Amino acid sequence: MANFKKIAAGAAALAMMGSLAACGSNTAYALTIDGEQINAGLYIYYSYIAYNDAVTTLSDQNEELDVTDKEVVKDQVIDGKDTLKWIQDKALTYCGEHVAVNKDFEAAGLTLSDEEKDEINASVESFWETNAEKFEENGISEASVRQIMEYTYKASDLFMHYYEIDGVEGVTEEEVHDYYVENNARVQYIRFDLVDGKGANLSEAGKDDIKSMVEDYLDAVEKINSEDKLADKMDEIQEEYNAYVTSISEEAVAATATDAEGNVTTTTTTTTTLAEGETTTTTTTTTIPYKNESIIVRATTNEKIKEEDIKYSPSKVIHDHVFNDAETNKASMVFDEENNAYYLIVRYDIEERMNEDDIWTDDQKNAVISEMFSDAFQEKLDAWCDAQNVELNKAAIKRYDPFKIDFTSEE
Repeated sequence: MANFKKIAAGAAALAMMGSLAACGSNTAYALTIDGEQINAGLYIYYSYIAYNDAVTTLSDQNEELDVTDKEVVKDQVIDGKDTLKWIQDKALTYCGEHVAVNKDFEAAGLTLSDEEKDEINASVESFWETNAEKFEENGISEASVRQIMEYTYKASDLFMHYYEIDGVEGVTEEEVHDYYVENNARVQYIRFDLVDGKGANLSEAGKDDIKSMVEDYLDAVEKINSEDKLADKMDEIQEEYNAYVTSISEEAVAATATDAEGNVTTTTTTTTTLAEGETTTTTTTTTIPYKNESIIVRATTNEKIKEEDIKYSPSKVIHDHVFNDAETNKASMVFDEENNAYYLIVRYDIEERMNEDDIWTDDQKNAVISEMFSDAFQEKLDAWCDAQNVELNKAAIKRYDPFKIDFTSEE
């Protein structure tokens, strides 16, 4: 699903492009896929997306590479191909996916809803009003923009057609539920930094004092066996530690209003004018539950991602402890040497909050489904594209060289 989001987001970025000569009659179509001609506007757009893919890939390979210089980008090699060839092949892949999605969307008997059509119309109208001149200079018509917008909606709908709960692939509510429970942790943690009020590292004696503070807190928390009382105690400790930090800091931490239970509250004051010209004031206080909790997502195990690129929250040490060692509703103390801090951590039962009024909404379920089956859907797309009959218009491919496009914005 990431490709669809990237393709949609690229429309806005395309407004930064400079001029490209208008399409000639013999280059109005860049290629034909299964008898369907792909107009130059679509190909130019997907070339732009592919160019950015190349820049991202090269940056990942070498952070010191000046990817703002097109000549530098052009001189590189990606996956054994020169950059131009890599970008062109990537653009052709995007074109193939565009055709495959449209074809299978129709074959599945799907149609865009009236609401989706209205959203597309509004998006195209708004976008074209601002960017028409620049897009037309680059050979991209309003019709092409509409095709791109429609494609992103169709791709999303087609994905859900296969993988929504009780969809074509037979995904069950239990399967989605279990995946979420397995790959997400509901935790409350307090970080005790081993620094003074100015941010300097503490002396060994100072570190021992913080360690003793955390151990005392741990001892107090370990005596509690009720989740609600445990959460209340952790909130209390958080407030005490915040007060401690404030007391040693040169800059006070912004105060947060709390109610008697230690929950964050927001206060809204509404003044109403009565018929006689008098006014009455109503004050509404809203409690925000779980104010100090976090949902930690299990780090990816995708073998394609390098270890150094994996994002851990709040750190690798804490992430690993939560998913490998932490027991439900039991506090633990962890030292994170890399971040120079102690953590007091409690992992709660995430299923306690998995209802439609809390974290287990339809949107959340769909997000989990997207995470679960994006790779499977990409495999479908790859298979559909592999079976396509592709005929290139070599003159058009040569003409719409991505390195001849001016990607700088006009001042």
